[in-house]
Amino acid sequence: MSAATGKDAIAAGFSVAQRNLRRRRAVKDPERDKPMSIGDEIVPPGGWGHLAAPDGMPPGCPVQVLGMDGDVLYVIDALGQLASISDHAFGQNKVQRLFLNRMGYLYWAFPRIGKGGKVDGFDTVAVRDALYRAAGEKGMWSAGDRVRGLGGWTDRRGNFVYHSGEALYVNGQERPTGDYDGHFYPRRPQKPEPWPSEVTDEMLVKTGLLDALANFTFEREIDKIFILGWLCAAFYGAALPWRPMIFVVGDRGVGKSTLQALIKGVLGDALHATADTTPAGIYQRVGQDSLPVAVDELEAGANNDRVKGVVALARLAASGAVQFRGGSNHVGTSFTAKNCFFFSAINMPPVPPQDLSRMAIIHLQRRPAGYSAKPATVDADVLGQMVLRRLTDRWPAFEATYQEYRQALARGGHDGRGQDTYGTLLACADLLLGDGLLEELGMPTIDSGLDRWAQLLRPSSLPEHEDATDNWRACLNHLLTSRIDAWRGGVRQSVGQLLDDLGDGANGAVTLKEANELLAQIDLKVREAADVLPNQIGGKVLFVPNQSQMLAQVFKGEKWAGEGSTGSWSGALRQGLHTGVIFKDKRFNKERINGIERRCTLVNLRELNFLMDRERAADAEED
Repeated sequence: MSAATGKDAIAAGFSVAQRNLRRRRAVKDPERDKPMSIGDEIVPPGGWGHLAAPDGMPPGCPVQVLGMDGDVLYVIDALGQLASISDHAFGQNKVQRLFLNRMGYLYWAFPRIGKGGKVDGFDTVAVRDALYRAAGEKGMWSAGDRVRGLGGWTDRRGNFVYHSGEALYVNGQERPTGDYDGHFYPRRPQKPEPWPSEVTDEMLVKTGLLDALANFTFEREIDKIFILGWLCAAFYGAALPWRPMIFVVGDRGVGKSTLQALIKGVLGDALHATADTTPAGIYQRVGQDSLPVAVDELEAGANNDRVKGVVALARLAASGAVQFRGGSNHVGTSFTAKNCFFFSAINMPPVPPQDLSRMAIIHLQRRPAGYSAKPATVDADVLGQMVLRRLTDRWPAFEATYQEYRQALARGGHDGRGQDTYGTLLACADLLLGDGLLEELGMPTIDSGLDRWAQLLRPSSLPEHEDATDNWRACLNHLLTSRIDAWRGGVRQSVGQLLDDLGDGANGAVTLKEANELLAQIDLKVREAADVLPNQIGGKVLFVPNQSQMLAQVFKGEKWAGEGSTGSWSGALRQGLHTGVIFKDKRFNKERINGIERRCTLVNLRELNFLMDRERAADAEED
């Protein structure tokens, strides 16, 4: 099929989709002071009591009561949106807000009778009584547990549910918003819908998505697969067991903003794109949606606290953790974030190891000198719809595909978190592309064998893992690189330098006595290993007090700090017990330092040197 023919087919499909847009039936309400026809009966204003619904509401009421949670009443308004009412905000304006364009019904159901027996308005007290009575019949109802916003979800049978705002699509079949399978999907502003028919490989190629990605100078060829995988994960949203993050890093002019624009072109209004770098601003915007979030220019700076907060929010969203925040009227509220996050920056801010394991880091390089290719364009009107339709049709294969990639990554040395992150990205890209397009891109497939992915994604070769260090090791590194507040040979040495210089005093080496005089300035002590470990010949043991005001200053501002003389460094260090570097022995864990005997965590310095030797050898072998 030629490019022109392909475009014609796409345009034709799009026009069909446009013609098939839903048309909501107009409701004819009675005029004020007029009766209403219900079945074969003509019912005057306020005369519906014998026709009341089981919850006591008038027949056909456009406002539906869901229930109560504390002092908050939850209802569905006349537009199908979720609305909440507190007990002190039940006035005339609120009632009008609930009934909106159904004022004629409001006058008929809850008439206020004026002079001459004519209806001259609505009775706010009667509306309130009816709503509260219905809430009593409905019982407890929590928005945090029941409401699902825009984006992808699953029902209890594992079917893929996509909430597009005006409708739900369950395995691609359209149904109205509202109650479905034990959850409430409120009507919301329209977002992209699935394409109305099957999307072939050729149709996907004709959208220009793959050509557009080929224009970027990624550091690794596999990075474009990660971008595709993230786009698919963004549509799936809460349907996924794990939602990976993407962080794009590159100097100015390398195409970060262009890549963000491409992401926006695919996702359209289904993307929460923001420059807000506060967690509160993001979750207020996202609410109960599972739609993706893109934050541009999440830069490192002098104060990274807000940036860390945003990354922490993305970390919680990856697993779908429940989060709590303050609400109106001093009532706390909870929500479950289930969003995929996309970040970009020139200088990546410091990210803790637990967050690095949840993201793929993508580096954009400068294009070669003289590069003048015209950027590829995508058909933004249809691209997102086509991607969504393809993902919807292929959702039943997700779990098996995901497990295949996880097992391959496990064979390559990835831990569970790496399997979750990269397994999700690769499985989603696989569902979108299929074997045919993956092979055209030169990528491994399930049929050809996925072990090549294990080689391409060796943990030690990934930028996400370059600076990832176990918590106990990071804590020990911080301690060993801390400077002692004393001078030796005209310089202030670090703890690690001093321990390296330990010897018999000859050729500038420091004796054990001299070392301990200096280490006392930081509240540490070193002893011969033979005095503590009878079976070890040679080496030294470093004693680190579990409580120390001096060490509290060393760790001040770090995550291992604490209050007063008590910190969390001892607990962090003991996470390395399995390595043999850190050990505890009740016979020797008390030591007198600076005149006070205290319990200590012990560091076997010889085992630490052995560990570093093994790490250097492993790095050299991989190189």
